[in-house]
Amino acid sequence: MSNMAASVSNLDQDMAELRKAKYDDKSAAEAKAWISGILGRDLGDGDLMETLKDGTVLCELVNIVDPSANLKFKQSRMPFVQMENISMFLRASANLGLPQYDLFQTVDLYEGKDPAQVLQTLFSFSRHANKRNPSIPQLGPKLVEKRASPGKFAREGEGIPAWNTRQYGYMGGANQSSEKIVFAKRRDVVFKPE
Repeated sequence: MSNMAASVSNLDQDMAELRKAKYDDKSAAEAKAWISGILGRDLGDGDLMETLKDGTVLCELVNIVDPSANLKFKQSRMPFVQMENISMFLRASANLGLPQYDLFQTVDLYEGKDPAQVLQTLFSFSRHANKRNPSIPQLGPKLVEKRASPGKFAREGEGIPAWNTRQYGYMGGANQSSEKIVFAKRRDVVFKPE
């Protein structure tokens, strides 16, 4: 018998490793430089997640991008105050137009559960901030705007139905027998030797 023991880990550990593997230091440095540029001050040499952990930097960012938000945040060492600051940022981001799937959860930042999701939120925030104020630079790819392609889909009220029969592949009630399509021989339930 060998003395080799099985390597065992739990699901939480595996998921934490997967999330940390998605975190990109280059993107984090890019996001930190972007935030520094918007705020007009240096954020220091520390880790981005530690810099953002108390939520004050995020609230300052919102107040610059969207002055109408006017977030009243507090600088404190108390965890619930810091988590409230982060929550205010997330609510303001949703009001700015960030989709729910781009927003991180408060614990993703505060407890470091999913730093990659925090980066995704920052990149999406930059795109929406740029949409609101084009003088603000953006991170990553441009924000795509939804628009209907002309001529393909009709609208109700224009005298044309809202759907098109060709669009959905309608064939006028065609089936295998009416189109004389035979895929196989007819089957008999009782076996007849040939």
